[in-house]
Amino acid sequence: MGIFAEFKKREQEVFPHNKIILWDGRMLDCYPLAAQAPDKIDEDHLELDTTGQFLSVGAKKPQPVSPKSKDTEEQKELFIKNAFYLLAHKERIMSDSRMFLCRIPIQSGLAYTGISGFTNPTLGIYLEWWSIVEGAMRTDRKGRKSLVYHLAGSPLSGANKCAAVREDGKIEIVSLSPFNAHWGPFTRLNNRYTEAKQLYQAYTLQEVLNILNQEDDGNTGYAHSIEMQYMTHEIEVSNRRVEQIKEERDMWYNKYKDALIRYNEDKIRKYYAEFETLETSANMEIEQLKEQKRALKAELKSGRLDNITYQKKLMPLTKRIRELEIEIGCFKFNKVLEAFPDERDISFNLIEQFVRNERKSNEEDK
Repeated sequence: MGIFAEFKKREQEVFPHNKIILWDGRMLDCYPLAAQAPDKIDEDHLELDTTGQFLSVGAKKPQPVSPKSKDTEEQKELFIKNAFYLLAHKERIMSDSRMFLCRIPIQSGLAYTGISGFTNPTLGIYLEWWSIVEGAMRTDRKGRKSLVYHLAGSPLSGANKCAAVREDGKIEIVSLSPFNAHWGPFTRLNNRYTEAKQLYQAYTLQEVLNILNQEDDGNTGYAHSIEMQYMTHEIEVSNRRVEQIKEERDMWYNKYKDALIRYNEDKIRKYYAEFETLETSANMEIEQLKEQKRALKAELKSGRLDNITYQKKLMPLTKRIRELEIEIGCFKFNKVLEAFPDERDISFNLIEQFVRNERKSNEEDK
């Protein structure tokens, strides 16, 4: 199943009270905010920009983007600086909703729709997005690893200029292709937790780092954990590629079978008519033989027949029933080979399915 199909399947998923369900299925307890819950949850769906910052109409010039506060810039730099450290502690972060819901002050956006769909991403959302989206965790030809943390581009043309941070802390500008396969999952994940972000407690990024540093107890050897996360990511991406290939294979095979049936439909109808004639005749005889067996059983129970005589009369009836059942089975297999010697992909089940679907369609048209 492709990643967009997965999102479509799970977009109506409802979280239990005071809990969130992560993308991998694990469920976390959440802690309601001390303040009264908002009367209305602010939605965060993609919509056309109305601020004039990302979409201008006619000769109107785009409005300048408001400068970010010093604290926001510091928090942004803190996240970028510690991105790989946080990735190494993914499992710990994904076990605590307050860490998962920690807000990351990095504002991505798209032409035409602006920042809608990207509001208040969290640490957990980044970790999930890195894990499931091919190209979010990158390794270049020189073996240098990097993590994409900022998305910016056009949802229409696909042109984009995004940012990634390397393990050595250097920032690089990257172009992601196809772009919709990156920003689409990010906004879907972000929207998945929109309500939770407004209802439940979350640590600050500094608090998360303090907890992790304290639990590390001075241990700085987390390179192995990063390597494991990258390998897990590659396995996840590879599994999804395999599923997509299987789906594409099945799609083409179904088209092939449909064309095969249509090309041979007259012969198929003739074959199936012969089979139904045989099956009807055989089943009638089988039912008559079974009736004779029931009569023999009644005679045995009444004492009119002894067991030896009963067995002698029963055996030829049972044998004939078995012969008729074998005759039906052989017709299904052998006659298909005789009728379609050059079409090894035509089976009895395929023929039966075609005839039944055709009859059902004809019935519905009446």
